[in-house]
Amino acid sequence: MKRTLFVSTSLVAGAIVLGLVVAATGPDWLPPWARIDPGRLPPWARLGASAPAEPDDSEDYGLYCREHGVPEMFCTLCHPELAEQLLPCAEHGNIPEEICTRCHPDAQERYDLVLCPEGHGLPEHFCFRCGNAPGSSAALPDDGWCAPHNAPEPLCPECPPDPNGTRPLACLQPLPDVRLASEDLAGKIGLRTAPVAEERHAHHVEANAETAYDGNRHAEISPRVAGFLRSIRVDLGAEVRPGDVLAVVDSAEVSGAKSRFLASRAALELARTEHERTQMLVSRNAVASKQALEAMTALNQAEAAALDASQTLRNLGFDDEDLARIEEEKNTSSLLEVVSPIAGAVIFRHAVLGEAVQPTTKLFGVADTRSMWLWIDVYERDIDRVRVGQEVSFQPAGTGRGADAPSFEGTITWVGSEVDETTRTTKVRAELESATGRLRANLFGRARIRVEPEHDALVIPRDALQRHEGTDLVFRSIGAGRFRPQRVVIRPTDRPGMAEVAWGLEPGQEVVTDAAFLLKTEIMRGAIGAGCCE
Repeated sequence: MKRTLFVSTSLVAGAIVLGLVVAATGPDWLPPWARIDPGRLPPWARLGASAPAEPDDSEDYGLYCREHGVPEMFCTLCHPELAEQLLPCAEHGNIPEEICTRCHPDAQERYDLVLCPEGHGLPEHFCFRCGNAPGSSAALPDDGWCAPHNAPEPLCPECPPDPNGTRPLACLQPLPDVRLASEDLAGKIGLRTAPVAEERHAHHVEANAETAYDGNRHAEISPRVAGFLRSIRVDLGAEVRPGDVLAVVDSAEVSGAKSRFLASRAALELARTEHERTQMLVSRNAVASKQALEAMTALNQAEAAALDASQTLRNLGFDDEDLARIEEEKNTSSLLEVVSPIAGAVIFRHAVLGEAVQPTTKLFGVADTRSMWLWIDVYERDIDRVRVGQEVSFQPAGTGRGADAPSFEGTITWVGSEVDETTRTTKVRAELESATGRLRANLFGRARIRVEPEHDALVIPRDALQRHEGTDLVFRSIGAGRFRPQRVVIRPTDRPGMAEVAWGLEPGQEVVTDAAFLLKTEIMRGAIGAGCCE
């Protein structure tokens, strides 16, 4: 039994020593992760092992990569093939997850990692903030986009600033460059580029609209009393001024009102004379005070009746001059003139000679057609950009879309405060000038509201835009068959086929237009290392 135990122990010890020696010698068939730095072996285990290699003289294939300050088994800089086997940390530049000290703070002590001297909190040679590993998965170019919140980093309201740098590390999720196997390959696969151009632009909101008469310059005229049309003085299209007579109505109510007015004036004059006589007698103590009081009461009643009668005539349209003339001439005529309250053109006539009319009968319409209202239906997505005072142009339907098509200019005067439940639009009113009178009411068309003043803008062909993870993306040509993805913020323009770049590009940069989707397929294969089109 003892002999068996001794033999077994000897065999195990020999196997261990042999394994250490093989690991230290590092033959070519041994995988990198199984190699041991001979300098770390005890003297008794260095049989057959070469002396420890100096960092400057030979490559280190032990468990620890002294050149890059990480375990050899995680060093994708020395062994790029490991990148396909190791799980990347997408949040911090796609470095190996096991050595990401931002996600795993204990990794520094566990693996004896050498951290970035700039205080970025990542292994020194894997710090994408410093760019110390060109061409590796940890040194992808930063396009300034905050991926978690889908916004440009300078405009991201969610990310607090990093105390050790200018950008929060959690925001950095760069995309890899795409490298073609040769520069000639771009032409073969149909890649075409266009420069980022500078132009003058003014942003507009377009919406359906309908014209109407200006409510402040439009009147629908009815008679003030019931009666019969005695005469009609104007016809359609006639230009009238305030006070012009449009028609005459014969009404018994008018003559009755005049008669009551004349009677009230006569009664008032009598009551006033009687009151003055009574006052004189009272001063002589010739009458009782009761008679004086009765005279005063009669005068007050006569004044009230006269006031009521005169007000009735005023309600029919008579002014003070008319009342004085009626009283002077004792006029009890039953004729009442229908006059225009505003200046403009007669736009409709519903009057026939001899017709019986009521106060609710609309006889004429008068409007000033030199100014019209435009009712615009603005969608919910655009209403916040619309303000009172903004310029608007209107093009009626059926008049074409070219430069020769008629267009009418105006200004926004009112923005509604509610959204229609059915159309999901908000009413906006504008005033349009139509000096020639060409603009008519109830015209349908398209309104263009200038929501921002004219400004310098960067524009690119819309074909250059690709969608990636909910953002707009373009590919910049950086030479030598390499294309760099750049996330951008886009705004619409008035030019067909073009888009304004609000953020992400600079004038003169070249962006891929034709076949850009081929480059997009390369970055979708993963963000570990640079893409490569064969």
